[in-house]
Amino acid sequence: MSKKPEYSFNNKINSVLQGFKSYLQDLGNGANTIRQKSNYAGYFLKWLETERLLPEDTRYNDLLNFIDYCKLEGDNNKLINGKLRSIRNFYEYLQSTIPNIINPAANLYVRGIRRKVITGTLDYKTLEILYQSYPTETLRQKRNKVILGLFVYQAITTEELQQLEPNHLKLKEGKINIPGNRRRNSRTLELKPFQILELHEYLTEIRTRIIKEITKPKPCRKPDQINKTKLENQLFISINGSENIKNSLLHLFRDVKKINPTVTNAKQIRQSTITNWLKTYNLRQVQYMAGHKYVSSTERYQGNNLESLQIRLEKCHPLNQER
Repeated sequence: MSKKPEYSFNNKINSVLQGFKSYLQDLGNGANTIRQKSNYAGYFLKWLETERLLPEDTRYNDLLNFIDYCKLEGDNNKLINGKLRSIRNFYEYLQSTIPNIINPAANLYVRGIRRKVITGTLDYKTLEILYQSYPTETLRQKRNKVILGLFVYQAITTEELQQLEPNHLKLKEGKINIPGNRRRNSRTLELKPFQILELHEYLTEIRTRIIKEITKPKPCRKPDQINKTKLENQLFISINGSENIKNSLLHLFRDVKKINPTVTNAKQIRQSTITNWLKTYNLRQVQYMAGHKYVSSTERYQGNNLESLQIRLEKCHPLNQER
């Protein structure tokens, strides 16, 4: 596939981009991300050449001119912010060899981007009732209640759930380490006291029984080959021996819908928990707890707290104070 003309660069720019690509790869960026960021950085370097500017001499006002240029080229705000993000990354790369170089794109964003409004969130009390009401009659349900607790109290994603290993639990400290990935940062979160007890029971009894019973004849569908070694390294294991716990979540949410039909999936629970956190913790704390790489991702949830903010404002209004 031939490159778009704006992403075709001369030998000098390509040589600079090779080092940038290696830097991004070392950070764990995927192939598509590396391609996009290097294209945007190259686009910027190409513009610098037309302006007879060097990267080390470029300043904030020059970036404002670059934004105007992008707008004249028909770029929308979302695309311009993507280019600015890549430029920030490019200067972070340059700072690894030129420590004193100024990053002119630091904290520079174009405002006015439309973001999806988060709707359908559940309040804390509803989430607690959901967790407390979840049945624990079978091995599957006992395991699923532990998973539901991580959704409700730690706002874990299904992707992170799949990555969890037994050693990520620090039950003596009452904490869980949630590993990071391309999309989210790692974090260490507190466990509720009842979660510690249930996770201990899950590790020592329930999980052990699930592993033992995987090979027993069952009416459920089994994978062609069971990788027992890999399963033993996973914290949560499918009843039928599959390495993917996607089907396990289907069973979980069938039970959840019987308790509360308005609950749709794990994403809705995560969004609800993050929204509820913002009522108690500050923005940066919630950014860490949610594993968001960018604070703008956390800010999206602040719109859900307008009602509670209005209530607090009315409460503090002089006319509403007790005399």
